Formats: sequence, C-alpha cells, structure tokens
Amino acid sequence: MKIVIVGCGWLGTQLAGALSAAGHQVYASRRQAQNLVNLPDAVRPLLLDLSADNTTSQVYAALEGAIVICAIPAGSRSGATGHYADALSRLTLLMQRAGSLAAIHFSSSGIYQGLSGDVDETAALCMDIERVALLANGEQILQQGIPLCITLRLAGLIGPGRHPGRFVAGKEVANPEGFINMLHADDACRAVQQLLNSQTLQSARYNLSCPLAVTRRQFYQAACDSLQAQVSFSDDKLISHRALAEQFTQHFAFQYRFANAVDALTYCD
Repeated sequence: MKIVIVGCGWLGTQLAGALSAAGHQVYASRRQAQNLVNLPDAVRPLLLDLSADNTTSQVYAALEGAIVICAIPAGSRSGATGHYADALSRLTLLMQRAGSLAAIHFSSSGIYQGLSGDVDETAALCMDIERVALLANGEQILQQGIPLCITLRLAGLIGPGRHPGRFVAGKEVANPEGFINMLHADDACRAVQQLLNSQTLQSARYNLSCPLAVTRRQFYQAACDSLQAQVSFSDDKLISHRALAEQFTQHFAFQYRFANAVDALTYCD
C-alpha cells in the first residue's frame, strides 16, 4: 500500500518506520529540503510546503492512489488558525487533483477543551474557545473535502524523547484529582496499522487515549518518581475532561499496549 505522511515530525517519523517495516511504500513529507534527512530506512523523502504554490510533479505522483496521513500540527500560537486551515485546504485540493484514496487525519483531544467529565466523539464542542475552533475547522475541511477521511483525536503524546515528568519536574501541578488524557506513540502507530488492515473503512472520528482512568496526581507523581524528580500539587481545580476511547477499540477490536498511562512511563525517555 502506498502511504504519504504529510508533516512527518516526531510521531510521523516513528509511524513511517513502522509502516515501512510492515511492507508499505511510505513517503514522508517535510517543508524544507534540509529536513529531509534521518528518515527511517526505505522511507522516501518528499518536499512539500503547503504554505506556497510550488507543488511539483513528484508530489502529485506520490499522492496518486495513496492513503494520506495528515500529521500537520495545529500550532498553539495566536493567529495560527488561518495558517493551519490554509494548509489543510491546500492538501485537500492536492489530494483531489492527484486522486488520493483516503485520508487519516491526526487531530487532538484538545478539541474537548472547556468540557468537564467523560466525553466521547459525540460531545458538543465549546466553539467559542480559539483552539477548539481551530481543531474543529481543520477536521471539517478534510471531512468535507475527502470522501473517505478518518479523524483520530489523539490524547497528549508521550514516548521516546517525550517523558512527561520533564514538563512538570520542580513545578506545582493543579487539579490533582482530575483525569489525564495520554497516549504513547507506539499505540498511535499501532492504531493506524489497525486501520490500514481493516477492509471496511468509512469516514468517522475516533478518540485515541489510554483507556484506564488515571488522575493527574497518580500520573505526574509516578512520572517524576521515575526521574527521581520532585513535583507538588495545588488544590486549584480546573475544568477538565476525560476522553473516552471505547468507539475505536470496539469498532476495530483494538487492544492498547498501554491501557494504563502509568505503565507507558517505562517506555519514555
């Protein structure tokens, strides 16, 4: 199967290696030529800058008949909304012109910001929050423009080079009894492979998050203990949600390697 990973960063590079090792023909796109290095073996580099109108015949050839994995980050800076939407709109147009087969879009469980309690893919979103609107608009662009588009709302990513203890060591963590939403990169890659092996794909949105409930206190204390670092907790309460991931596991008979996010800490550095 031909697969193009657009925006091949931290997660995309791990995914490219896994898919290539599984026998797929994998292209990995980055915006600048100097960054098309250190890709996994057998992965084909592809120069693609969606902020400019300079698409080459090589890009069209790669996209033709391919499943496109959109791993473009939404960004967190104020004003990023327009850039993200423009990039996804251009990608959608390129896929339409090239005759791509389908899209798998990496969105974020951050789309549930402002909600509290357990939330699933049917939750009404707080569209007055800028980041929620950014993510929701991105999902809509691809869902409306590509006949077969699967959106994966990824929880906070951890894994090689992303140990969560490093982000909170020596700090005070608020809302300690709230639940965390975390996903190890290995489970994200395995979920995509499960999708590609499915014979009955249709457009849908799915949450991907370690399914067992773990509080922020449990998780961040364990994360800092594993680094022999200190962390403290305040009594400040924040609006928080827990992204439920049952729809994906039930539909695709998927089993997480790390159902409990604490267990994933051993495989972070």
